[in-house]
Amino acid sequence: MSTSAVVVADDNAVSCSEIVEWLRAHEITAYGTSDSSVMGLIENLQARVVICRPGSTGIALFHALQEASDPPLVILLSEAASAKDEVYSNGRLLVVVIRAPVQMAPLARFIKSVLGIASRLDSQALAALAAASNEPAPDPVPAPPGPSRPRLVH
Repeated sequence: MSTSAVVVADDNAVSCSEIVEWLRAHEITAYGTSDSSVMGLIENLQARVVICRPGSTGIALFHALQEASDPPLVILLSEAASAKDEVYSNGRLLVVVIRAPVQMAPLARFIKSVLGIASRLDSQALAALAAASNEPAPDPVPAPPGPSRPRLVH
């Protein structure tokens, strides 16, 4: 079962730490790495969201995640002048591109929404598996803190 963990992967250790601390300040469980251990961290935590930049760590991560059985949502923070805020999907991997500089408060709200949706989907999947095997469903993962109603964020 997935957790509500967010993994931050950035070649720049200082930038990585800043993003992790900002997310934690918004009550999001976040872990960071600036080396090749990122796939192991994602798998161990069963992370639902990964934040990265298009550096060498981010590019390697993107290719590895395409092979993952249950890839997390990827948020790509790009400083490229040609970057646009867009969403891409190849049917398995969902990538949200956000042009830097990033407004962290709306990003935190977006991540909390994604984690809440993932938690509900995980709970439904567990209940369906339990019903199919005639066993009681395990306790669901608690939803991340935050508003219970969906909100439109601009």
